[in-house]
Amino acid sequence: MRGIKLDIRFGILTIGVLGLLVLQAAGALNGINEWVNSRISLIDTPLMNFLTAFGGDLFLFSFAALALYLDWREKGRLSLETASFLLAIFVGLATVGAMKVLFAEPRPIAYGSGIGSYAFPSGHTFRAAIIAAYGSDRWRKYAPLFWAYAVGIALTRLLLHVHWLGDVLFSIFFAPWLYLLLKSLLGGRFE
Repeated sequence: MRGIKLDIRFGILTIGVLGLLVLQAAGALNGINEWVNSRISLIDTPLMNFLTAFGGDLFLFSFAALALYLDWREKGRLSLETASFLLAIFVGLATVGAMKVLFAEPRPIAYGSGIGSYAFPSGHTFRAAIIAAYGSDRWRKYAPLFWAYAVGIALTRLLLHVHWLGDVLFSIFFAPWLYLLLKSLLGGRFE
C-alpha cells in the first residue's frame, strides 16, 4: 500500500514539474506571476533577509554534513536516502543553474547580473525543498515541519520580491521529484 502511495506522489510531482515547465516556457505564468507580485507588499527587512539565508548554500551544506555524520554514527555507512539527497543536491543545483541561463527570466526587482540575476527557478526554494524531501523521508514524523520550512523559504523569496510565484512553485515540485527519481535509480523502491 505504501509503495502505491509513493508511486502516486511521484506521478503527481512529475505532472507538476512538467506542467510548470511547459507553462513557463510558453510564457503562460507571466500574468499570474505579475498579479501575485503586485498583491504582495515588499518586506525587505534584516529579519526577512536573515530568514531567507536558511535557503542558502551554507545552511544546505551544513545540513548535508549533519546527514552524513548521522549516517556514519547510526549505520556505519551511507544510507540510500542520504546518497540520494547528496546526489540530488549536486544534480539539482546544476539543473537550476542551467535553467536560469536557459530561461533568462528577469527577477521582479533588478538584481545584479549573471546567473544570480535570473529568477526561474528559485535556487533558495530548491535548497529548502530538497532538505524537506530528504528530511521528511528520513524523519517521517517531522515531515510537516520540514515542509513548513520549505514553504517558509519560498514565501521569503516572494516577500523580498526576488522571485515570481512560478519560480518557487517549480522548485517546490522539482526538489522532491528529483530526490524520489534519484532514490529509485540508486536502487531504492518507492517504499
